Amino acid sequence: MEAPLIAACYANLECRVVDTCLMNRYNFFILEVVKTWVDPACKSPQTLHHQGRGIYMLSGEAIKLPSRMK
Repeated sequence: MEAPLIAACYANLECRVVDTCLMNRYNFFILEVVKTWVDPACKSPQTLHHQGRGIYMLSGEAIKLPSRMK
């Protein structure tokens, strides 16, 4: 069975639960990404990042800097 994709999303991640030991205490569980999908038609997606406490950030303008990688 394939996981459903969200058409409005630039990328989708299919995950499986690998650890639930913190679920009862912190409502936290560990996932492993098993498959990804990216929309090839979306060349410059604007992404939304959650920073915590109700604060979100939209990705900004892309800039290109000289690479220091050798």
